[in-house]
Amino acid sequence: MNHVIQNFDRSVMGYEIHSIPQNALATELAKWIPPEERHGYAIEFGAGTGLFTRKMQPWSGAYLATDAAPRMVISGIEQCPFVAWKEQTADQPQYLGPADWVLACNLLQWLKDPESVLKAWHDTLKPGGHLAIAVLLPGTFAELHQVLPEANPLIYRSAKIWENLLEKAGFTLEREEIWQHTHIYSNALAFLRAIHAMGLAPQTTIGPGRLRAALREYDRKFAAPSGVRTTWQAWLVRAVAA
Repeated sequence: MNHVIQNFDRSVMGYEIHSIPQNALATELAKWIPPEERHGYAIEFGAGTGLFTRKMQPWSGAYLATDAAPRMVISGIEQCPFVAWKEQTADQPQYLGPADWVLACNLLQWLKDPESVLKAWHDTLKPGGHLAIAVLLPGTFAELHQVLPEANPLIYRSAKIWENLLEKAGFTLEREEIWQHTHIYSNALAFLRAIHAMGLAPQTTIGPGRLRAALREYDRKFAAPSGVRTTWQAWLVRAVAA
């Protein structure tokens, strides 16, 4: 189990309490799949505790929700028992198909080799099958990156890079859009505690002096009427497997 999966696995108890921005993103992506299209065999990767999964119900046909973190799958079964669940990494899905839909909300940016994963997802779909995804962009945590870049848990790709990866994998884009959300935390420390609770812990050790100085700078530079602001930015896409 790699460190990303371990972080999410450990965060399961507090994940949904702190995942207000992720819930907003899941709500937005769900709008892109209207009720009249929610049918056939769907595979969701990186389902976590089922934030997006629940928004896709009711679904006419088989719906398989998967996640690589065992405790996330257990929580998902408890919160969304009316779909099938499986502990499954996103990079070896071939034997799960052929599917009519592949869905992934807020997953791909965590994967080491998204190009090969997208190709595998393409091959899992039936010809003409649909892909709907949301992936975080460089605007996410822009404030944190300014004051404490070593604490940012991700190296982000641009929407153009993701578009190229999709096309190389054999997808034709139907619709794409950049989504942005500003969330207010009481202060910078509350923001860092929240992203830790969501499993988004930084991969480097930060000294206490450096951390305190950065938190003071964050509170000063990004003050909002009721706290401090944090930006989330994502690329939403619907595509068809050629």
